[in-house]
Parts: sequence; C-alpha cells; structure tokens
Amino acid sequence: MKPQISFMERAIELAEKGMFTVTPNPMVGCVITQGKNILSEGYHAKAGLDHAEIIALKNLTKKVNSNMVMYINLEPCCHQGKTGPCAKAIIDSGIKNVVISILDPNPIVKGKGVKALRSSGINVNVGLCKSEASHINKGFISRITKKIPNVLMKQAISIDYKITNAKNKWISNKESRKDVQFIRAKSCAILVGSQTIIKDNPKLTVRLNKKELGIFEKKRNPIRIVLDTNLELDIDKYDFFNGTEKKIVFNSISTNFETKKNIDFIKVKKNKSGLNLNLILSILAKKYEINNLMIEPGEKLSTSLLSNNLLDDLVLYLCPQIIGKFGIPASSAINNLNSNSIKIESIKKFSNDVRINYKFLSK
Repeated sequence: MKPQISFMERAIELAEKGMFTVTPNPMVGCVITQGKNILSEGYHAKAGLDHAEIIALKNLTKKVNSNMVMYINLEPCCHQGKTGPCAKAIIDSGIKNVVISILDPNPIVKGKGVKALRSSGINVNVGLCKSEASHINKGFISRITKKIPNVLMKQAISIDYKITNAKNKWISNKESRKDVQFIRAKSCAILVGSQTIIKDNPKLTVRLNKKELGIFEKKRNPIRIVLDTNLELDIDKYDFFNGTEKKIVFNSISTNFETKKNIDFIKVKKNKSGLNLNLILSILAKKYEINNLMIEPGEKLSTSLLSNNLLDDLVLYLCPQIIGKFGIPASSAINNLNSNSIKIESIKKFSNDVRINYKFLSK
C-alpha cells in the first residue's frame, strides 16, 4: 500500500500546480506507473487546456500494457466540455488499472466516469488519499454541493486586537504581506467593504510574478468584489475599478453593467446586518463560478461573517504591536470562538509575525 499512497500523493502534488490558474475547474493530477516506477505524469493547468489524464497519456513513452496503473485524484470526466471526455481516452489507451481518490461531485460526472471505466473491463479502485484529495478541491466541492464558495477571511491584528494603525498603513510586516499575495493568487475572487476602498484605495491585484508563483500560464488576478450598499463609490476615483479584470459591485439600488470597465452592478436585498451575504455567496457560486472566495473585511463585515457562521477558513496574522485607542478593533465576535467551533490547522512565523490558519468545524 505504501507505493500506492506515494503515487497518489504525487498525483495530488501535481494537481496543486494548477492552484493559481485552473479556476473554475478543479485541480487534477495524474501519474501512470508500472511496478514501483512512475512512467508518466501530468496535471490540468487551465480551463480549456488538456486534462491531467490526457497529458499523462501523451507523455507516456512506453506502449501501454496490463501492468500499468493510472492514479488520479479526481474521477475522470465522461462528458464533452471544452475538452473531450477523459474516461473515453483512458479506455481507448488500453490502461487496465485506475486508482481514484474521490468521485467528482458534479452530478454530470459523479459515478459515471467510474461506471464507464468498469463497463470497459478496467479495474477501478476509489478512496485512496480521500481526505487530502478533498482538501485541495474544497472550494470546487463547496460550489458544486453547497452552491456557495469556500469562504476564507484574512485579517492582520495587533496584540491588542486592532486591525488598523493610525500611524502606519500596515500592521503586518513585509514577509506577511507577501504571503497574503499567495492566498490572493489561489482565490477566484476577493471581497471587501466600501469603507476599505475609501480608506485604503487598494488595487486588490496579485503582486507576484509568474516565477514567484511557479506558473507557465498567464498570471490570473482574482475577480474583485465590493459591497457598496448605496452606490457611493466613484468608479473613476478608486484603483479598485481600474483594469480589464471583472469587478462586481453588490448594492441595494440597481442591477446594470458597465462594459468599458468590466463592472457588474448587482442588486441584492438587505437584512439587519446589511446586504444579504447568503444571497451574495449563492450568486457568486452560480453566476460567476467562484470556488474560493477571500474576504479582507473591516470590523462590521467581519462581525457579520462570524455572527452568521459564513466562514470556512480564518487566516490571522498576529503582529507584535500595541496600537491603543486610535486603532479600529477587530470583530468582538472573534472572542466567541472556541474549540467546539474552530480548530487550528497550521501555524507559521514570518519574522516576528505569526500566521495562524483556522478551520471552522461546522457551517
């Protein structure tokens, strides 16, 4: 079993090479082995390009024989999309043994890819490294099964739980801020409140180059989203609205589209805490195919997210500063978190800053 696990772990490692470019598709890696040797491998890099299985088959230099095994972290597709069905390509290749981590949650595929392989006499095993495979595609799985993205909230906070510093634009250090860029790059979209735009005038783009990201495809910036309840932001004033990337402005006034700047204004209903965040998440999943949503909130938005149990992940950068009365406090709802609702997934130091990744246990 150990070689099998290592082969699937390699497939998962390959899949993650697509983390910055593959959205809205899932991350998929594939290896073809014989005995203890990997003969070929591939991964899906971008929607519309060859899937992992096709690349691995193209890279295979040996003639297929009955001893070869294909390892894939996600069930192969069996329908015609932007590319052809991978299940048919595997069948046509002559591969007779396939190991799959998890079934594709998409009802168009779920179970059908495996059924097609087995109907053609291929031995198929499902479930190896299931947890790891589910984790890397948690956003895709959430969008398909829950009809909402995986939601991650990021905040830098001081020792006295402040999220802004009147004397300095930044609370976190340079290393932490660079780390945030990797989270942005993984995200399909990034969401902020209108006050963040007014106070900080952020671009919300990925400030890393292709080499730093380790990619060969064109660098992708996340879709930019702002909650502007009363449409108070001037689209000609703020950097947020510059560039050709898609921007979305959720508001309570009107729905219309500004094609020159590629801005969608989407009207949603309000509730007691402001714009209806549940509805916004549903729209982002259904209309915009957002798998992973990153939120960089102020106090009000973070309180709403925590109070309404809308978060899957929380990333806190704890910074060794005492800001005092002039700083804006972090959400008081953070104090209500406990071991029954949240767990620490990882801790990492960036000089004197400490990043803590939390996972919410129920949603």
